[in-house]
Amino acid sequence: MSEARPNVLIVDDDAGVLESLELLLGEDCEVVTSESSTRALELATRLHFDVVVTDFRMPEMNGTEFAAALKQRLTPMPYMLMLTGTPSEVKQTLPGASELVMVLAKPFDPERMLRMVLQVGRLAVNRRHAAPSPKTDDDPRR
Repeated sequence: MSEARPNVLIVDDDAGVLESLELLLGEDCEVVTSESSTRALELATRLHFDVVVTDFRMPEMNGTEFAAALKQRLTPMPYMLMLTGTPSEVKQTLPGASELVMVLAKPFDPERMLRMVLQVGRLAVNRRHAAPSPKTDDDPRR
């Protein structure tokens, strides 16, 4: 029996970072990328993601604002990792900052990034499989 691969959404306005992360994570994860935080919100409400890796500084909304917007729309919340060139700017008091599992500095260590995504991805996949399936009208358990 093969192990389920985590579904990962990567959000960064830098196409080079998106490409690097997609190459890094693509062998072990199902990866979707977005250069736009607004588009990423739309994707996250239509598709299921176990892990979201987001940049902090983006033009439409910053990464903590993005995390806060996701929290308003999704239950359960995907595990959130943030990348930033300025980790000291990511304060716990910012809206959405409490939703972050970890803040990683750019440039990031690829091995550490892969390890972190896979660890939280496994937690999310386990959570997904442990959740009761939604009941439907033809569900005999009703």
